[in-house]
Amino acid sequence: MTELGKRLKEAREAKNISLDELQEMTKIQKRYLIGIEEGNYNIMPGNFYVRAFIKQYAEAVGLDSEQLFEEYKHEIPSSQHEELPEQLSRVKSRQQLSPKTSKIIDMLPKLLMTVLIIGAAVALWLIIQKWDVNNKTSKENVTNNPAEVEQSKNSPLEEAKDKEKSEESKGQKEVQSSEQPSEEEENMHTLTVIEQNGKESTVELTNTNQFILEVASKGTSWVEVHNGKGHTFFAATLNENETQRFDLSNESEILVKIGKATDIEMKINGQPFTYPISPSEEVFQKIKILFKKS
Repeated sequence: MTELGKRLKEAREAKNISLDELQEMTKIQKRYLIGIEEGNYNIMPGNFYVRAFIKQYAEAVGLDSEQLFEEYKHEIPSSQHEELPEQLSRVKSRQQLSPKTSKIIDMLPKLLMTVLIIGAAVALWLIIQKWDVNNKTSKENVTNNPAEVEQSKNSPLEEAKDKEKSEESKGQKEVQSSEQPSEEEENMHTLTVIEQNGKESTVELTNTNQFILEVASKGTSWVEVHNGKGHTFFAATLNENETQRFDLSNESEILVKIGKATDIEMKINGQPFTYPISPSEEVFQKIKILFKKS
């Protein structure tokens, strides 16, 4: 076992994560995970995959992958020689272009920039011309029809009628608003933690007829959402700044699996959800939500 493999394994065991759970979190085959821990990189598809798999493994157990690459660079094979053929092919393709073709390609950005500048100038000129025409027309209407301007002012009787209509409309709106429950009242609910067992927690959602679940990622994490009958609503990697929203109001039991809880924020009915177990203690969590409508 290499020093890198030993450190990764110790970090995994410290987080109490099995190889099967790590495979579920990273979607890397278990035999490759074992190969990383044992330093057996020959079983990997290539050096690029070695570095990619080590990076995913490290992030799943809470280690800094860049720091590991620097600290154990003598153990990790370089992937530069795999990228060399692609670079050479690009150079070769560039050299195969004739001087005339190459010159035209080099001039394309300048031509495009010139076209864009001319187009912007024409558009600006048209906007200014249109604004001038509208402004002149407006001034002419005011000058030619002063009587209409005076007539637009409401008489005292008309103002009284308008005020009466406004008060009636305001009264109707107040009656409607008092009859309808506010958004704040609709979002009121109760969450009760009824059981904790290792990485698994059971929470009861009551005092509401609505169950809207939002899952937002600050980093990268695997997320699964299932109902009690085994139907899958979502099962994929949630990338940074991505959000998934589920209307689960017709469900009675929901299971949420999160690979890296430190990077995932949950909301229920628009309210932030607090993990029953701190993500700093358990990065991989399973949360069962029992929904009991009021």
